[in-house]
Amino acid sequence: MHLLWSIVAASVIGGSGAAAGVPFPAFGASGAAAATTTPVPGVPSRLGLPEAIKVAAAFSPVLSTARAAYNVASGETDLSVSPLRPAAALSGTYQAQGGDFSGSVPARQTGVNISQLLFDGGRTIAQIRAARGTESAAAQSYRRALQTLAYGVAQAYYGALEAHSQTQLQLQILRQSLTQERLISAQIRAGTAARIDLETAQIPSAQARVAVVRAQGTELAADAAFANALGLRADSGVLPVENETELEASSLPPRVPLNYAQAVKEALRRRPDLLAAEDAYRSATEGVRVAALTATPVLTSSFGGTYSSFAPGIPWQNSRFAGASLVIPIVDQGTTKAQTAIADGKREQAKAAMKQVHLIVESDVRQALVQLVATRAALGQTRDELKKARDVLTATQRQYRAGQTTLPLLLNAQTQLAGAETDHLQALYGLRQAEQTYLYALGDNVSSGGTSP
Repeated sequence: MHLLWSIVAASVIGGSGAAAGVPFPAFGASGAAAATTTPVPGVPSRLGLPEAIKVAAAFSPVLSTARAAYNVASGETDLSVSPLRPAAALSGTYQAQGGDFSGSVPARQTGVNISQLLFDGGRTIAQIRAARGTESAAAQSYRRALQTLAYGVAQAYYGALEAHSQTQLQLQILRQSLTQERLISAQIRAGTAARIDLETAQIPSAQARVAVVRAQGTELAADAAFANALGLRADSGVLPVENETELEASSLPPRVPLNYAQAVKEALRRRPDLLAAEDAYRSATEGVRVAALTATPVLTSSFGGTYSSFAPGIPWQNSRFAGASLVIPIVDQGTTKAQTAIADGKREQAKAAMKQVHLIVESDVRQALVQLVATRAALGQTRDELKKARDVLTATQRQYRAGQTTLPLLLNAQTQLAGAETDHLQALYGLRQAEQTYLYALGDNVSSGGTSP
């Protein structure tokens, strides 16, 4: 019965994972509904990382908040400039004069008034600078939001690729176990092996089936996470492109520094969140100046004219005027002092936030660089481990066929190879994710070209 099940299982797993036609779960009750996906109009079913980031930028709601904040800041900048522009108003009146409305005499008047700010001590200029600083900070926050989105997509992208490869690896391990079962069955028929050997070999096969089902579940969950990172429904039929050749090469651009001092210098120069904090501090500094100039004299010029008629038949009369208005605050009930204190407090808050982001940038770079170096070294070690495990299994298989070693030692060699393959797979995708983390720490994981708010 066990041998029959092994043969049936071998025919079932002839593909290369759930995405290649293996039913989910491969062994056990049907779960077709859980594995069903739906194509997304206009989106390819297979995406490389750059294409996945573009799709996320188009579909994900993550950028909406940052874009809205930028639009608000941009509008406030436009509003801050308005006092420097002339203002014009057109007026008109129609009024009945006299004690009795039935015999009243209509009075009509139209006029135009144009005014222009001449002097306010630089308060409007300070307001414009503060607003532009806030707008620049919002634009940098949008860029960082885009980088954060791209980072999340990259992590989900490589996470899904690792899950796919893990399923294929577990299927490969199962095929090896089933091949071993068939070999022992042949030996039993030839009288060179005991039936207990077959039952011993069937234990790894049973364990491998469990591993396949778990890997399939992890793969489908990773696919859903990838779709979610793109701003798509969890059942969307989108998958990352699997290219083993690209995985063997570094995903870091050649210009990226791997020296800590250089990396920190680069991050401090280009990290959008730090640039946003610096812009916010400059804006808050201008805010203090705005508050301090509240009591500054304001000089405004105005000119215009009116056209009036106070009775039917009387020609319209016109008058023109031009003048200036000077307002000198004398007592403001402590408003200027209070507003200045508030603005100064906001400036200190912005200064502290800027210092905090500076420290975060340094910490991010150091941790990401350490992790990158560690994962590179780990990948090299797993390659050595994998080569030795393959050599040991090949030698043990020869010895077993020649009757020079025991089945437990052969099964142990297979287990060691499976562990080495898993370690290498995890190290490979761990390095890809560590590289993306390092680029994100540098503020260099995605170009902002064509993605401005």
